[in-house]
Amino acid sequence: KKQNVYFLKDNGQYVNIRDSADFTRIVQEPDSGSVLYNVMEYYPNGNMKFMGKSSTVDPIKLEDQSISFYPNKNKKRICSYDKGQPTGEIYDYYPNGKMYLISAYTKLSDRNSSVALSINPIIKNAYDSTGVETVKDGNGHYAVFDNDYKYVEEEGDMKDGKRNGIWKGTLNEGKVTYTEEFANGNFIKGTRTNADGSTINYTAKEALPTFKGGEKGFGNYLSNNLRYPPDARERGIQGRVLIGFVVETDGSLTNIRILKGVHPNLDAEALRVIKQSPKWNPGLQHGVPVKVAYAMPLNFALGG
Repeated sequence: KKQNVYFLKDNGQYVNIRDSADFTRIVQEPDSGSVLYNVMEYYPNGNMKFMGKSSTVDPIKLEDQSISFYPNKNKKRICSYDKGQPTGEIYDYYPNGKMYLISAYTKLSDRNSSVALSINPIIKNAYDSTGVETVKDGNGHYAVFDNDYKYVEEEGDMKDGKRNGIWKGTLNEGKVTYTEEFANGNFIKGTRTNADGSTINYTAKEALPTFKGGEKGFGNYLSNNLRYPPDARERGIQGRVLIGFVVETDGSLTNIRILKGVHPNLDAEALRVIKQSPKWNPGLQHGVPVKVAYAMPLNFALGG
């Protein structure tokens, strides 16, 4: 079968050699009778990391059911996708192989597309690492773990699949604590206690970084500043450059890099225009600005 092989870092950056990659992605032509490409990802030790289907080759847009695995070969997550977004029931597992969480996303058609990425799934059932059920049919006590399942990041009560009442959590390895209040899944208010004992009250649990002036403002910035490289225009070179950067706590952009390039001249122009961007509004988490890694496609298209 025809296939494309990609070497990637965990942050989504493409690299040229297998030895510097965190995992390898193979995208294979569709099976007979299917239009979906087969996607397989492998850890450096050769164990399977992910198996799923995509409607596109690169970047992938996941469709249908997928399974991801821990390096120890145990199942990590079973999840279905619709147009690249998780949909339906999702099953998460502890590294020891026991079930951790059953949650569910609403169908894409039931969501406001602009906030689809920030929609939290409904929590149906949760279990501790020994198999004891702590949330049943959306009701009970739910503990949220860090990515490596080493410690509890936050915990609180669930009612009908949504956060309810007082939730408590920690940040910065326990140096910072916070208490948040929810009603029927809606965030009401929060208080953060810093390492020095000072407190901050806040009214939004988290916020993504935004360009000052929003999407419209960013569109205006691009149309005023992005210059199509003349030689690329003459040669009919077009495409979508995927650029990555970090929005710092002061809103400045750092670690600006090409995640997926098209052509050196288009890549250079994408880098130039992002490097010259004015400061953004930083992302917020629990009332305080945080560094957020961001990926953004910049389209270079020639009129027909």
